[in-house]
Amino acid sequence: MVAANYDGVAPPAAASRGGGVVLALSSLGDPWGVQLTSQVRQDALCTGLSTLVLTDPRWYEHLLGAEADAALLTAIDLEQDGPRRVRSLSDRTRSGLVAFSAQMEPERFDVVSSSPVPAVHHAYARLRARHDRVHLLAPDLRSRPGGVLSVPRVAAFVDAVAVHDDGPAEQHMRLTPEGTRGTFEIALDWLNGPDRPSAVLCYTGYQAVALRLAAARAGVEVPGELEIIAIGDVPAEAELLGPISYYGVDDVFARLSGVVVDRAVERGDRPGRLHRFDWEYFPGTTTRDDETPRNPDDR
Repeated sequence: MVAANYDGVAPPAAASRGGGVVLALSSLGDPWGVQLTSQVRQDALCTGLSTLVLTDPRWYEHLLGAEADAALLTAIDLEQDGPRRVRSLSDRTRSGLVAFSAQMEPERFDVVSSSPVPAVHHAYARLRARHDRVHLLAPDLRSRPGGVLSVPRVAAFVDAVAVHDDGPAEQHMRLTPEGTRGTFEIALDWLNGPDRPSAVLCYTGYQAVALRLAAARAGVEVPGELEIIAIGDVPAEAELLGPISYYGVDDVFARLSGVVVDRAVERGDRPGRLHRFDWEYFPGTTTRDDETPRNPDDR
């Protein structure tokens, strides 16, 4: 007799999967997601698989009704019920699942573990050594469960402010609409205003790109008058004014693509695997570090 899962639905009998590779991304407006999609599409085509991108929160419902050879599930840690839904899909479908999560452990699915928390602390300390105040530019995530302060990157920034005894963290944060255009407009007003920042951590790479462009429009010299560090990889194609300094994972797009495409090709049932992606610092031309800025041609 086959045991039912938590909501009374029995796992399906063994069968071959189909549907190619599914990427459940939070947005297509982020260059990170665009670069990852391009890499996965290229690698998946070499194995005869198609690629489907989902950019809304209904990835769970989609995968219940349309199994995939493999699915990469991002933003799991930002969704209130994310981990439970991953486990439910693992019980109810035969899709090969890869969860991008710093909280979960592999079960019948793979986990890519990559926490930005240490990187935020390192980046804050790096800029704080040269500036009296370090700011955070972040998308307005107050609609997320728990609010903006519950998001790991923002919570880490709040902790870093407290460690350096720099006062109320909310006074160091500038929230923007999600997307490059909205970030650019808010950043431009900020840089033209009376409280212009001199050191900014950007929640994502696309925000760092928008801030760098806003600085050029406002006539603010980078890095002399403004230093910028992105928390998260910045695709080379998006660095319109030169390499941006960032904390991220080396060769992240190829590595992530390799994990999800390999999971699709394997097809058979197997125990989940843990893939640990550690963050490191990549100096660019937006900081005054002594380290030699990377050559964008090396990426």
